[in-house]
Amino acid sequence: MKKYFYLTIFVSSFFISGNGQQINTLKIGAQIWMMSNLNIDIPGSSNYNEDPKLGIKYGRLYTYEAAKNACPNGWKLPTVKDWEELLTTMGGEDKAGTMLLKNSAEGGFNAKLGGVSTVGNYNLLGSYGAFWTATQNDKDNAWFLFFTSKTNSVTSTYSIKSHGLSVRCLKNSN
Repeated sequence: MKKYFYLTIFVSSFFISGNGQQINTLKIGAQIWMMSNLNIDIPGSSNYNEDPKLGIKYGRLYTYEAAKNACPNGWKLPTVKDWEELLTTMGGEDKAGTMLLKNSAEGGFNAKLGGVSTVGNYNLLGSYGAFWTATQNDKDNAWFLFFTSKTNSVTSTYSIKSHGLSVRCLKNSN
């Protein structure tokens, strides 16, 4: 017997005060996520290769400390548990990558593979996307989730907090 997976997605938008940036949102299950990688210029963030055009397309890369403060009022940096809820809603870690990489025109999360920065070096643009969580591993490392262009799965691991990774904000539930 075939199992069918139905997912209802609702799209809306808002503007971030101060910089006029329009942010589209996506309701997946009980969660409301930003539909694009965050692109707010704050200390501790940078555009890939310092190119603002790449920031518009892929969002900025944030250190962990910057990521904790980057989401606008009413939004938060998601925890590992928040991401796990999303992955479960999207069919599990082994299948979620395909759905999360779909663009907004296809009703998807539109996870842009913005690469990473490590001590001023930029790597893997377009083939690897890593997203900080609010969950620390220890005083020097924090958890993140990553997608690649070559697999359907999503993987979680931890990294040094000074690395630059993408941010996707989650609407506060309270």
